[in-house]
Amino acid sequence: MKKLVSIVTVILMVLGLMIPVFSSAEAAAPAAAYKWVNCADGKTLNLREEANTKAKVVTRIESGKKVEILNAVGIPAGWTKVKFNGKTGFVMTKFLVNAKPGKYEITERSDNFKSVTAYIVKAKALNQKTTKSVCLRVKPNKTAKSIRRLAAGDQLKVIAAGKTWSKVVDMNTGKTGYVANDYIIKK
Repeated sequence: MKKLVSIVTVILMVLGLMIPVFSSAEAAAPAAAYKWVNCADGKTLNLREEANTKAKVVTRIESGKKVEILNAVGIPAGWTKVKFNGKTGFVMTKFLVNAKPGKYEITERSDNFKSVTAYIVKAKALNQKTTKSVCLRVKPNKTAKSIRRLAAGDQLKVIAAGKTWSKVVDMNTGKTGYVANDYIIKK
């Protein structure tokens, strides 16, 4: 019986010494890493079962959504293992960015635009201290090539409306492009 008590005591002492080791290991664990999805033309990013374009699609992730980066060994170049809404899989790395894309950095999908009966709007100034407005762009994205810088009051004809952008015809030049909805007002 004395022998059994001695063995149990030794086991409890060893376990007692290991508790700080386990708790410091948990404290030292790195915080989860995250990135954001940013696809061209507002497309969705395929989360796939395997790291190749032929693999089954688990789900699709919208631009602007955050994904958790999972460390994995042996992933082919150009792919990242991620977790999104409880689902784990692989995405193409080129569509992940370090910071959440802004409202106008995500290109709006062309099928988001609805044709409308044309109406006239005017460009708003960027702020109260300037007469400059936003750029008329070739695509609905703030990083897309600029057709020209609009001035406050420039007239535009809206021909299609999207969530954050409108497709317009510049009444000064006749060129068609896109302008952010927050910078136009109905006449």
